[in-house]
Amino acid sequence: MASKMTARREEIMARFGGMGFHNSEAGQYRKMSDRQFNEVVGKIFHELSPGFSRIGGGAPNWTKQEMDDFAEYCEKMHRLTGTTIYLTGRCPRYHTEEEFNTYAKDVADRLEYVIKEKGISNVQIYCMSNELSLDDWGDLNFEMETFKRYHTHLYNEFRKRYLPVRLLATDASPRERWETIEWAIANGMVPISGVFGGHHYVNDFEPEDLDFYKVFKRQCSDVVVMLRPYERRFILGEFGLAQAFKQGKRDINGVKMDVCDAFYNGKEAYSALQISEMALAAMNAGVYAMAMWTFTDIPNPDGLAPRLNKWGLTRWDGDDYSPRDWLYAYGLFVKYFKYNSKPLTIETEDYLLRSGGVVNDDGSFSIAIVNRHPGKTEIQLSLENLKPGKKLRKYVYDSNNVPRSKFGDLQDYEELLDVKDDTVSLEMPGNAIVMLTTDYTEERPAAVTGVRAEAGTVSWDASADPSHVYYRVYKGETPDFAPSKENQIASTIAEKCVDPDGKPGYYKVCSVNRSGNCSL
Repeated sequence: MASKMTARREEIMARFGGMGFHNSEAGQYRKMSDRQFNEVVGKIFHELSPGFSRIGGGAPNWTKQEMDDFAEYCEKMHRLTGTTIYLTGRCPRYHTEEEFNTYAKDVADRLEYVIKEKGISNVQIYCMSNELSLDDWGDLNFEMETFKRYHTHLYNEFRKRYLPVRLLATDASPRERWETIEWAIANGMVPISGVFGGHHYVNDFEPEDLDFYKVFKRQCSDVVVMLRPYERRFILGEFGLAQAFKQGKRDINGVKMDVCDAFYNGKEAYSALQISEMALAAMNAGVYAMAMWTFTDIPNPDGLAPRLNKWGLTRWDGDDYSPRDWLYAYGLFVKYFKYNSKPLTIETEDYLLRSGGVVNDDGSFSIAIVNRHPGKTEIQLSLENLKPGKKLRKYVYDSNNVPRSKFGDLQDYEELLDVKDDTVSLEMPGNAIVMLTTDYTEERPAAVTGVRAEAGTVSWDASADPSHVYYRVYKGETPDFAPSKENQIASTIAEKCVDPDGKPGYYKVCSVNRSGNCSL
């Protein structure tokens, strides 16, 4: 018997700010090789086109070189995708009014330089301290008056300059510290705070726990409801699963091991279900936007350094930049749950199905379903006031058969589903995720021209197609070979790549557009 679900236009929030990542790699930009940036970091970011991003930056001692590097990175990434940037600073302790005034001016000077002189207008949100840290992590949880003082000086300076940046309070972590938001409301911080936010990591629920979704949804909803009378939104600035030091794996040769436990205990593929549930729970509770920790690993430290950060969708371990399994699950959410969409209300009586969706202004919509049943599940999805006008593309993430790509390309859709009498019938594997969407076109991008090879480097003319996102490169033994996943040698945002084989052959290059359609 099929499980029944209903999706309808019933307001959860007026607009959704999108899903994305904390982009720790922004501060490591200069350490990246051209291959890593063009074929991995930049390529995947462009394909996903996140609606929201959180980045460390904006400290009062942010140097010109650091700002220029940041701006160059964001020019190649966030400006092209229109991604909203939330900056989080770091700050020394100040005592006098003069010090606080100077601090606020220093921060405002730097934000003005990045936004107005360098043109990174994506920077729209700022918080003075990551997770309420000052002298040490989380100090300001117990000194909220001090946090308010920093925050107030920033607000006054930003307002004086008409700086288009909203201040965020309180950025507290974990969920138990979200009570600081209640303090901020009660102590007059709403008028000087454009948005509120917090972080949470799931250390108390294993990936197999089937109660986590409802618990986290309720926790998020409590804050959203608390802020609603003040017309303020709540952002999940960082979210992730269990940290490895929870299991006692704190240090490696004196370097703090700050990694996702699921990546090192054999549960990487399965845990994608839980991280996706976390995103759905937050969106369904009315959380405005969210950033998963993190997009890309931080490279191994040179000698002894404070942290070994391995949380990314892509690795950074020597020359290993390969994608992790979460890319093919949460990556679908990032791509299809877009900035400025409107969340749908989706209901089911099946406790082991968790779902969420959005509708865009052009009427296209996307619906994700996380199936916690261990076996195949039949679903009948009723659509109320949603007129697809086309068949639904069905993308699948099966934790028992992850659709991995050597080049980090998102998986192709598996089939097209008809809508009959406003109902879609589908079958999905157990412990899997399905994304259904009408947010696509059938049009192919313009063909790539000028393909040539010299001394092991393949190059081509840049695509002028406005729908173009990235290129795929193929190699065959004859001029008329058929491009396939088996003979693909690269995906890249550059107009060239190095053939890893180096032997003579024939090359074909396709342009891939926003709908995932290839020009070949």
